[in-house]
Amino acid sequence: MEAIFQHFRSEEKEKIIEIYSKFEIAERDYYPVLLDFLDPRERVIVDNISGHFSDIEVEYFGGGQDEDRERMRAVVHPSLIPISRDDFQITVYRLDYPEKFLDLTHRNILGAIMALGFDRAKLGDIVFGKSIQFAVDSNLKDYINMELTRIKNTPIKLIEIPNDEMITGDIETRNITIIASSYRIDTIVSEVLKESRSKSKTRVEKEKVKINHSIVTNPALNVEIGDIISVRRFGRFIVNELVHETRKGKYRIAIKVYVE
Repeated sequence: MEAIFQHFRSEEKEKIIEIYSKFEIAERDYYPVLLDFLDPRERVIVDNISGHFSDIEVEYFGGGQDEDRERMRAVVHPSLIPISRDDFQITVYRLDYPEKFLDLTHRNILGAIMALGFDRAKLGDIVFGKSIQFAVDSNLKDYINMELTRIKNTPIKLIEIPNDEMITGDIETRNITIIASSYRIDTIVSEVLKESRSKSKTRVEKEKVKINHSIVTNPALNVEIGDIISVRRFGRFIVNELVHETRKGKYRIAIKVYVE
């Protein structure tokens, strides 16, 4: 396992051990093992570990027809055992609420669900379109049906819908490529926000930047593929690919920016 650790941050070691154990169980018991909802960075870890288990495959699903969900569950399973959508144990809800009197945001809904005491890993994407929908671990549906009845002190109603009816959502994204002198977080934020390096460095030091939902304060921390970077009052973006070094010694980095 040491060969895997060297490719990841030290703070990811616990997550690597947890996921690696799931592969070991699937291999030992010759049976599919379900993982919680994973963000893009966690899926990079899963894909890396899968390379060490020749007879174990990984399949992802986050609900609906969209294969580019931000949060998806994984099933690790022996290659000869087929997997169905039911094996992912995902329940999708549509949120009914008085739209004339209540303006809901992603933060409102996430906050209301997390206030029930849920682990974030049990919650999938929250999507906005013609309706508001979200995905959860099916084992929690009885509790969430009973407890999630109000958001912002306003009554709401949860309607369970077929899994394949989950919408893609109207959140706009744009793919950009930046050229940076390093993989440092302050450098990447500077290029994406088109601001000075010193200003981005100050943002990090003043706890205004998160990587994978955790506040970072070290401007020299390097970003990795799959990192979700949130900047207060700007929004968030995902590091899709660290492409290659240019002739001038800089780095070409592919970024997906959420336009919110």
